This record gives sequence, C-alpha cells and structure tokens, in this order.
Amino acid sequence: MTAAQLRDYRQEQAARLAKNLEQYKAAGGRWAGAEAWYTRHIKRAELSSRVSDSEYIQAHMLVGLIHAALFKSIVRYIDDSWRADLVDFYFILDAKLVDKLAAGEKDLDVLLVPLLGSNDYELVVPNTWSDEPRHPFASKFFEPNGNVSLNRIFEHGLHFEPSHERAGLQLVDVVAYVTRRAILEPDTDVIHRAYAHLRDNLRTERDGQALRLLSGGGGLEQEIDDYRYRLVL
Repeated sequence: MTAAQLRDYRQEQAARLAKNLEQYKAAGGRWAGAEAWYTRHIKRAELSSRVSDSEYIQAHMLVGLIHAALFKSIVRYIDDSWRADLVDFYFILDAKLVDKLAAGEKDLDVLLVPLLGSNDYELVVPNTWSDEPRHPFASKFFEPNGNVSLNRIFEHGLHFEPSHERAGLQLVDVVAYVTRRAILEPDTDVIHRAYAHLRDNLRTERDGQALRLLSGGGGLEQEIDDYRYRLVL
C-alpha cells in the first residue's frame, strides 16, 4: 500500500464515520456524547499525528483477523464434546506497551464491535445448535431473530497482555518469528525446515496455505508469489 493509498483509505474511513453520525442523528439517536465520540474517532482516522499509519492499518487488519479466529474456533470445536467450552470467549493480544494501551490498541478496543457489525463479517454456525438439547452457544449468543450477538461474544472486551505472562502468546511469538524469517530469508535452509514443520501442522487456510497474504491495492496482488508458502502434500 502506497502512502497516497493509505491517505485515501484513512480519509474514506473518516468520511464513513461522519456519515454514520448523520445517520444516527437522522434515526433519532439521543446519546448526548455521540457528537464528541464520533468527532474524536474521525480525527483519529484522519490524522496520523493521532494514530500512526502503521498502527492504524494494523488495528483495521486485526478486525478481520479476530473475526477469522472467532469463526475458526467455532468450526474447529464444532464437535459436541466441546459444547461446554463455547460459552465464553476471551481475546488476548500481545501488548505493545507496559501499563497502557498504544494508540492503535485504543482504536481497536473501541471500534472492533462496531466495525464487525457494520461490515460484511458473518458468523455461520450449525442450524442444529438451536435444536434440543440446545447448544450452550445458541443459548447465550443467539438473538431472538437468530442472529449472533457480537456484544455478548465480546462482553469481556479485548485483553492486551505481556507475552511472558501467557503461554499462548509465547506460542504465537514463535510462529510469527519463524514465519517472518522464512519470508525474509527464502534461501536459508534451516529456517525453511522450521517453517515447513509449522506449516504442515498448522494448515491454517482452507486451501492448504499456511499464510493469508494481503495487499493494500494498486495491483500489488499480481506481484505476490505464494508458492513457497503453500502446503505441498
């Protein structure tokens, strides 16, 4: 993503927030703090002095990644033996700073549920979960109309914690480090042997890829060579 594309993207997000504010007012919204809340986040979207470009993009990419992780957890643990485990969700991320949130983390923490609710993020769960005996996930998270309540799924919010206090974050650190080295050092044999071991065991994508490669536009998708990141059976 070029600097110009990034500026355009941030301006589009600011314009969308401004439009949302007008729609809220037109619909009869009565919250006294709405104007200040929207104005604050419009400025954070517009100005890199409020949130740096890298933190802003990372926060917005994490929205999609958190949705993917949530969906994947439902699909992975769909068996009845996991019924009791799908009654609470805790989202723990590696903190950037000690004792306070970074600017991008603040944005993500506040905007995650609104962004998930206002974009094309769907959660598909088995229809049979509404049948008796009703699945605990359906009992807690289904709305009367059958939709999934994002507010209840994210009722515990996001937790930004130091990785040395969480074994799960340490595992993610290992995977991220090895994967990054594999990208930066495609000809280093020992790194790619380590990466191949992770890739064969993770198989994170449906088409067999271990990575989801993203591009910010401008035709860059055509330049991505994902062959070395594809699982070869």
